[in-house]
Amino acid sequence: MRDAPWFDAMAVRGRRPVLAMEVTVEEVFYHCAKAFLRSRLWEHEAWEPDAMPSRAQIVHALERTDEPLEVIEKHYGPDYANTLY
Repeated sequence: MRDAPWFDAMAVRGRRPVLAMEVTVEEVFYHCAKAFLRSRLWEHEAWEPDAMPSRAQIVHALERTDEPLEVIEKHYGPDYANTLY
């Protein structure tokens, strides 16, 4: 979809999206409530952010294998969020 009434509401830093996908959910499967309780998902002290590779490491391993990791880390560094829009 290239234009819809809600595109204005989706603008970030004054820029409207060029394209959007609308998804209709026909069926939802809930997970066992005990699994959510055991996960401690809402307890931020239980989170382990370093257990996963960084975005740069994933890109290096899967998309840009011939590029040095240091270059990719610089691209996805602290300023990355500022250059998205």
